[in-house]
Amino acid sequence: MEVTMTKRFATLVLILLSLPLTSGCSLLTTIRWMGGGDLAPAEYDDLEEKRVAIVCVSDRSSYGSGSESLLLAREVSSILRNNIEDIELVRADEIADWIDREGWDEIDYREIGRGVEADRVIAVDLASFSIHEGSSLYKGRADITVTVYDMSDGGHEVFRKFVPEFSFPATGPYPVGDLSEVQFRRAFLKTLSQHVARHFYAYDMADDFSRDSAFIRP
Repeated sequence: MEVTMTKRFATLVLILLSLPLTSGCSLLTTIRWMGGGDLAPAEYDDLEEKRVAIVCVSDRSSYGSGSESLLLAREVSSILRNNIEDIELVRADEIADWIDREGWDEIDYREIGRGVEADRVIAVDLASFSIHEGSSLYKGRADITVTVYDMSDGGHEVFRKFVPEFSFPATGPYPVGDLSEVQFRRAFLKTLSQHVARHFYAYDMADDFSRDSAFIRP
């Protein structure tokens, strides 16, 4: 084992010395390949083989079609479907139809879970959401609370995570002239959705370093 690690380290050193200083992405890729990745464990991992409802509401809008809350819930569902084996996601339109039938002004996550026969409910409270910093710069900011309810245990709360002022891009504001508002909003929601979803599966921490460039496309 020590011989293998020594050879790997020696190979890594030789490769790094041969790389130009400007090849940041290649350097990151090489480190991940040589080290086999550095996986961050899931903070809550009891979603396999479960029927899961993802419900997101914001303080600015209800569960209306086209709102940030609905788009966020759909994106989180898509990410979890691709990263958790045998998970069954309750369709967003099924959740919306149930809420419309009940005609509620206030969302009770546990009642939604019972209504759509979910094993778990992932509730995402979007306390704030903004994408502008002044008139000439984009800067995405959101305060979110992620809560999981175990409906097989009477709706008991089994996980809660508060994320104050998640920001995007992490490196600073982005010029308005380089990107349309629709494109930036989509990029921010995609990044925020990934941040929410990563609480529930192991992921490569190296991806965090490239999240800004990975989603913004001029």
